[in-house]
Amino acid sequence: MNYFLSIIFLTINILSTTVANAQKSTIEIDITKGRIELIPIAINNFYGISKEEKELSKKITNVITNDLINSGLFKELPKGAFLQPQEEVFLQPVFKDWRIIDAHILVSGQISIKNNKIIMPIKVWDVYGENLMINKKISGVFSSSWRTAAHIISNLIYQRITGEKGYFDTKIAYISEKYDQGRKIKRLAIMDQDGENHLYLTDGKYIVLTPRFSPVRQELVYLSYSKKTPRLYLYNLENGKNSLLGSFSGMTFAPRYSPDGNKIALSLSSEGNTNIFILELATNKKIKVTNNRAINTSPSFSPDSKYLVFSSDRSGKQNLYVKNLKTLKTKRITFNKGNYATPVWSPRGDYIAFTKTLNGSFFIGLIKTDGTKERIISKGYLTESPSWSPNGRTLAFYKVTLNQDGSKKSKLYAIDITGNKERLIKTPNQASDPAWGPSLKY
Repeated sequence: MNYFLSIIFLTINILSTTVANAQKSTIEIDITKGRIELIPIAINNFYGISKEEKELSKKITNVITNDLINSGLFKELPKGAFLQPQEEVFLQPVFKDWRIIDAHILVSGQISIKNNKIIMPIKVWDVYGENLMINKKISGVFSSSWRTAAHIISNLIYQRITGEKGYFDTKIAYISEKYDQGRKIKRLAIMDQDGENHLYLTDGKYIVLTPRFSPVRQELVYLSYSKKTPRLYLYNLENGKNSLLGSFSGMTFAPRYSPDGNKIALSLSSEGNTNIFILELATNKKIKVTNNRAINTSPSFSPDSKYLVFSSDRSGKQNLYVKNLKTLKTKRITFNKGNYATPVWSPRGDYIAFTKTLNGSFFIGLIKTDGTKERIISKGYLTESPSWSPNGRTLAFYKVTLNQDGSKKSKLYAIDITGNKERLIKTPNQASDPAWGPSLKY
């Protein structure tokens, strides 16, 4: 089944209206710091006339609100405190009414449905500066794709306020886990980044692990035990077909695409050694990157593809290393206590996310690419496998918790890099190994 089916026929027209002599907004936000002050935002239900329009308006504004609040940068103001009617706000806000409730950002819009398509002009205001920040029209959206339209509006607001691209229209692939008659079933699954539109991609007949999105094609690479030995497969998200990527002697694991999607870095275990290789997809050529008796695993490309970060126990415990793929020089970047694993280079190139274990606890952390400014943003009984959002400002990961009866439960979470907002991503069953997909193309 094609999860892009609703997107293929989706035409998004975003028409900008120039705001004459608009002053620069007084709203500024730095989302790279460890702590930030949340921006109070008032999001009105979009004004509609028919019953269908009013019902859809509530759904759309709920999604926009959840997107922005879950980003960890905004604080929702309750609609019960709004003083100005929603049908008037779009035409001209009474700014003093919004300053009374300390709204810094004001979102308003209108909605109409014609021929099963939505037309939504929207306006976003800087209340204290009395400036119109966004004045656009979303049109050509099928009413059945209203969630996508809502995420696009969230992206527009997020980007205008923060200067960073939004990520609310993205997908997350992961491994769904459940027990059936004592047998653990692991299935490849995919969903919207907010946990909606859930879809299983495999039937659970074989164990699957570590899905990874291609950054340029609608496909996933993942591990499957269909032949009792883990092998790499590609899942085509357009036609739902699987294909064997390659058959290697020994065990393969921890695959990850290069930023251009033309290569995959992976670990290969053979004859007691585990080393890192780069597989060129066009030629199936395999290039050996490490060559020692240590366990070298979890490779991740830098955004310019010039470097690989990976985990290795060559120093006696797991640490992170960066290899220059041109000079072939390797540099160790972690020297603190604990073991470091599953490093992932940020799409922005500024941080490397990792899993750390110390004194029986697990942590998700960030470190600069030169090994400086290490900081922890999440902690848990078993916390692993960070995956970056496309804009490099949010991480998905999974956390195992202990129940009172001693049983364990694995769930997905997302957290802003400031550590301000950790949220549960709801899934039908237990979940692990999240992989955050690229932004959709329209």
